[in-house]
Amino acid sequence: MPSPLVSVLTPSFNQARWLGDNLQSVRRQTYEHIEHIVMDGGSTDGSVALLESEAGPGVAWRSEPDGGQSNAINKAFDASHGQIIGWLNSDDAYFPRDAVQQAVDLFELYPEIGVVYGHAALVNADGLLLQTMWAPPFNRRLLPLHNYIVQPTAFVRRNIIEGPFVDEAFDFSMDRELWLRLARRTRFTRLNRIVAIDRQHPARKSSLPDVFEGDRRELSKRYGLVQRRTARAELKAWKIAFRLAGLSLVREATTASLAFDGHVDSVANLVRRQTITPRAWMPGGRR
Repeated sequence: MPSPLVSVLTPSFNQARWLGDNLQSVRRQTYEHIEHIVMDGGSTDGSVALLESEAGPGVAWRSEPDGGQSNAINKAFDASHGQIIGWLNSDDAYFPRDAVQQAVDLFELYPEIGVVYGHAALVNADGLLLQTMWAPPFNRRLLPLHNYIVQPTAFVRRNIIEGPFVDEAFDFSMDRELWLRLARRTRFTRLNRIVAIDRQHPARKSSLPDVFEGDRRELSKRYGLVQRRTARAELKAWKIAFRLAGLSLVREATTASLAFDGHVDSVANLVRRQTITPRAWMPGGRR
C-alpha cells in the first residue's frame, strides 16, 4: 500500500521570528510524503521574504488578507490533498524528526482511529525547553473540563471532517471545538511521545485578557462544559497531576533528535521548572 499523504496546515501572520522554525521542523521530518500548506494573512514583518527564500518544493504558500486564524486554517485545508491532516501554527514546530512517521504508523496500526495526539514540550520565545506537557490517554469525560490535547500534537483523518476543518465562529478555542465535535463521531488515541512544541511568548492569544471568554460561553452552550462549583479546583488538581506525570518525559525531551532549533539549559533546571516553578516565573526569552 502506498504511504498516505500528510498535509500540514499553517496559518501565519507577522510571526517571522518563529516561522523559520516551523518550516524547518516539517522539512526535517523523516516521513517523506508531506505537503506543507502555509496561509499567510498579508504579513509585513518579513514573513513573505522568509517564505520566498526558505519554502522548498514541499511547501505551498500564499500571502493575502484573510478573515483571521480560523479562516486561514480552513483556506489551507481546502488547498490540501492529504488523507491525514496536521496543524502547526506559525509559532509551533514538531519536536522530534520522526513525529509524523510515528503518527502515521499509529493510524495504520489502528484503522478505526480518527484522531491521534501526543505529548508536547513548552518552550519560550528563544526555543528554551521550559517543561514537558504530559497528555493522558483519551478520556471523553475529562475533555469538557480540561482541553488536554495540545493542538500541534494532533493529526486527523481527512475522511472524518464534514464541512470546514474548524468553525470560524471561534477566534481562540477553535481547536477545542474541533476535539469536542470529533469526539462525538470518531475514536481518539494517544501517541505516547513528545510530538510538538507549544511556544510561550507575550504575543500569543492566550496571553491576552478576555480574548477567549466569548468562545468559552459558546462552547459551554454547545457541548456542556463542566460548570459545577468545584470545577476550578478539579481542573487545578488535574493540571498538577499532569505536570508531575511530565517528569516521565524528561529523558525523552533531553535526548531527542530535534526537528527545530531548541535547546535545554540543564536537566536539573528542567526538573525544577517541571515540579515547582510557576509558568509566570519561567524565563520568557528576549522580545
